[in-house]
Parts: sequence; C-alpha cells; structure tokens
Amino acid sequence: MSLKPILKTPNAHSWRVGELLYSGSPAPSIMGIINVTPDSFFDGGQYNTVEQAFEQALKLLDEGATIIDIGGESSRPGSATVSLEEELNRVLPIIQKLSPLKAQLNFSISIDTVKSQVALNAIDAGADIVNDISALSIDPLMANVIFKKKASCVLNHMRGGFSTMQQDFKPYTNVVEEVQKELLQAAQKLVDLGVPREKICLDPGIGFGKSLRDNLGLIASGSDFLSGGYPIMWGLSRKSYIGKIPGLEKSNRLIPSVVSAFIAALGGATILRVHDVAETQESLKLLEAFRSYDFI
Repeated sequence: MSLKPILKTPNAHSWRVGELLYSGSPAPSIMGIINVTPDSFFDGGQYNTVEQAFEQALKLLDEGATIIDIGGESSRPGSATVSLEEELNRVLPIIQKLSPLKAQLNFSISIDTVKSQVALNAIDAGADIVNDISALSIDPLMANVIFKKKASCVLNHMRGGFSTMQQDFKPYTNVVEEVQKELLQAAQKLVDLGVPREKICLDPGIGFGKSLRDNLGLIASGSDFLSGGYPIMWGLSRKSYIGKIPGLEKSNRLIPSVVSAFIAALGGATILRVHDVAETQESLKLLEAFRSYDFI
C-alpha cells in the first residue's frame, strides 16, 4: 500500500493573526504553552515567576514555536477557578515583557482565558489572540471583546465547567458531527458580530468532557473538520487520554504526544498547541521533507 495519499498536503485553512498568516502548509505552525500557574496538569509551578516564564518562552521560540500561549488559570478537570485579580497578576507581566520582542522575533502572543476582562487587559498589554477554552460559553462578554479589539481567537470545544466536564458530560451519539456543529455555532456568533472568518480558529477540545473513545475518534477524523472552512488547532500535548490507552498507563506521554501531533498534521491542522516544541518540530520537519519531493 502506498503512503502517498496520506502524506499529501491537505487543504488546511489559513489563520490571520495581525500581520501574520499561519497557513498550515507544508506543515502546521506550533503554539508553545506557558502555564503561569501552580496547578496545571503538566507544568504547573515550573514558570511561576516572570523571569522563569520569560526564559521558557524564549526557549520555545528558539525551538520553533511561532505563537506563545500564556495561561493563568488551570483548566485541568477538577481545578478551582481563580479570581480576576489573581489571573491578571499572573499573566500581564509576562505578556508585557514579551510583547516588545514580537516584531523582532516574528511571533504572536495568545492569552488562554475564559474571562473577558482578562482577555481585554491582555490584548491591551500586547496579546494578539484570545484562546477561549469555553468557546464563548462561560463569559457572555467575550465575543464583544474579540470583536472590538480586532483580535484573533481560538474557540475550544468543551461541555460543562472545569470541575464537572469529565463527570457530567452528555455522551455523544456522533462525536465528530456534534463537536463540529457546536464549534461552528460558536464561530457564527463572532461572524454575526463582524469578526472576519479568517481570524477564527477552532479546536475540537481533546480531553474537555470526552471519553477516550471520543478523543481518539476526533483525532482520527481530523480532516473532517476542514469542511467547516475554518483553520483547526489541536491541543493534544501530554493529555490524560494517552494514559488511558492500554500499555501506556505509565508513559511520560512525550512520544505519544508527538505522534498524536503528527497525525493531526496529516489531518490538515493549521496549529498544534504543545509543551514539547523541539520534539514536535522535528516530526514536522520530517513531514515537510516527505511533502517537498515530487514523488508525492
């Protein structure tokens, strides 16, 4: 069996962020994760100071990230919410420190938040992207902030809240169809306000109120999401679905995360949100090499 059809560049959709255009071709761009929190599921507590977060951001950029995603509130299942003041105190200093380097290093800054006031202040401090893991469902003012500030955004699929999404979510009849439908409905709210479609990126929300079967089904069906016409981001890195796969219970999840990202790239991802930028970038360079030769 030939691998040529699998390796062909899919019809990934471009994502406009300010003056930058992330095309997804010949391989996705990488969003590197900075969690300025004490309790995030993978790297909580490692980058609690501005200097630690700044140095890690520079490292991720050097390794190949072109977007830095900064979060000040953990979204792991069962996590507690933090106050507006606390979240702002965590994220604004690092955004302010990174922002003057954007033009020189050619990257974008993303704020990972569900609070419209945090998004507003972060954009004023230099963020370009609002990464809302609730797809506008938690804060009704978020859509207006994105529109008025002319920001780009990521809408992440989630059912339920932080503390309930893995306990009380409604089972899916067809997870791909239902997730896509709900994401497109959220995106349409922004389009109706006047946000350009090319500024809206959709994330199927791996690990957010989904079973192992749901998560694997979504990843395996990545190219199905291209039919909606929006760029797609996948956040697969080090997530708990990996540890639920028989034989991977004790895995540190690094290699499975890179493989998952590679599969998402084959499915037409525009952006991959990861912790391990260098390792993911190596896999994408391999994919670029395969796609660059005329035998494909």
